[in-house]
Amino acid sequence: MDRVRVLRGGRFVDADREDHDVLGVVVSAVAGVALGLLAGLATSQFFSEVSPRHVSGAVKRIGRRSSSRDAKPSDTLERAVNGALDENPKTRQLNVRAHALSDGIVELVGTAPDRDARAVAGIVARGALDDAVIVNRILVEGEDVPRRPSAPRAG
Repeated sequence: MDRVRVLRGGRFVDADREDHDVLGVVVSAVAGVALGLLAGLATSQFFSEVSPRHVSGAVKRIGRRSSSRDAKPSDTLERAVNGALDENPKTRQLNVRAHALSDGIVELVGTAPDRDARAVAGIVARGALDDAVIVNRILVEGEDVPRRPSAPRAG
């Protein structure tokens, strides 16, 4: 055992440091990290429909996009996606907008009356851009957020 100085009650005192105290801290830290990861994975599976295949595909597209010399400016991406959403009869009435997060990454935000309308908006956005990453954060009314009284039904 080693003698160490520790702060107790506002002053330093000599104390014995026991080796099993350090081991206990390390074991507790490792257990805490493991439990945190497990809880995070369980929560993400419960609250999200994101599959590992989609995540790995998005990461690959981001990597390709960041190495591309002819990346489109963010405002061009936004205009292209918002224009496509406004022109398409299935997405024209949706409360959805595109926001460029960076060159090659566009986020869709807003609400849709159902899952099908949300999916159609994502498809239309992908069709407007060749190889940009589309992050679909559209919320479904009645599931993710309360339904608007005047919300149009998809059909």
